[in-house]
Amino acid sequence: MKENISSKDIVKIILEALRLIDQRLIAHGERVAYLVWKLMVEKGGFEDFEIAEFAFIAALHDIGAFKVEMGKDVLDFDVAHPMKHSIYGYLFMKYTSPIEDRSKILMYSHIDHPKLKDVEFEGKEVSEFIHMAGRFDLFHNSLGDRFGIQNLRAYEEKKFPKKNLDLLEIVLLKYDVDEKFKNGKFKEELNNLWKDLLFSEEEKSRYIQMLIFISGFKDEYNVINTMTSTMVAKEIAQRMNAFSEGEMRELHIGSALHDVGMLTVPEEIINAPRRLTDEEMKKVRSHVTTVENILKGRVSENILKVALGHHERLDGSGYPHGWTASEMNRAQKVLQVADTITALTCERAYHPSKPKEAVVRILNDEMAHNKFDREVVITFINDYDEIMRVAKEKSQEMLKMFNELKVRYEKVKSTLMKGA
Repeated sequence: MKENISSKDIVKIILEALRLIDQRLIAHGERVAYLVWKLMVEKGGFEDFEIAEFAFIAALHDIGAFKVEMGKDVLDFDVAHPMKHSIYGYLFMKYTSPIEDRSKILMYSHIDHPKLKDVEFEGKEVSEFIHMAGRFDLFHNSLGDRFGIQNLRAYEEKKFPKKNLDLLEIVLLKYDVDEKFKNGKFKEELNNLWKDLLFSEEEKSRYIQMLIFISGFKDEYNVINTMTSTMVAKEIAQRMNAFSEGEMRELHIGSALHDVGMLTVPEEIINAPRRLTDEEMKKVRSHVTTVENILKGRVSENILKVALGHHERLDGSGYPHGWTASEMNRAQKVLQVADTITALTCERAYHPSKPKEAVVRILNDEMAHNKFDREVVITFINDYDEIMRVAKEKSQEMLKMFNELKVRYEKVKSTLMKGA
């Protein structure tokens, strides 16, 4: 059976989603991933799938910065003050991803070698590779040919082990790193490396869920909104008794990814306490095109259609494609209703949730005007209370996890940064 989404494509979607938030950070992460990959190859002793997974972790080594250092100067916070985002990145990966056991790699990826001599954890060597590769790339990217391996040699055994510096010198020459970084050809090699990733279906599901949390880096409401839409869609589909197991999975993945394009919409528009201007609405609507750019060729055609169809309407009045009922599948029709329900019932500071009576009235009116599928709407209305109870319960669990992550971050940060 053909995969709905491959391990390689999940990685590419995650990297592209983060690129929407700050392309500088992910460009740095990709270059570090390339260097770490080659360092592991030269060191030896790693299986191909291990190399690919550790390189992926290296690409995400600054993921905490997308949340706690957004918009700041990369060289400053990554060299002078790295612990805040290292701590958040560690906790984020520990609690939202399937690599809990290797998340400490991120915690210690900015720590100098002498401080790690008595610390043992899985992936310690890789963490030191990331630290060294990260420093090299930041300064080389900033200073160009004025900065090279000789500059790092000044910190031999003070910051970086001599054996690792020796490996880096081999890698820089053997793989013509400087030229590949300049012309971008290293990215083609990285894309091929991701083919060696071997995520289980459970791990894929966890990474897709992680993407929902990533959407909260820019606007925390995105987390609860996306999860609510996903859960409402699932509950409706189950009650319709018309979806196969495969179709349910397509609906779940498409629902979880349908609003990732909102990462490109400015916060002042997302949170505007007023009616949007035509130009602002155009920017909001562009998020669907962004979703298409990220997902096309990386997910199955059915999942793509689900994610792209949440603002389409049966009569062809939706956007961006103006699809009509005959061009839509059941999953699309379900998500269209679920997404609207979420918009009506999720409370914002400037937008109180609508009561049940108002939601039912609006859905019935849209159904009567051939906007929404009749079976989907009736299924939801018949089980309104139970569906909303389950959706609220599940979305609150997600939000609770997100909030607990922030609390744990503050606790760990205050402990580790005492006297720093």
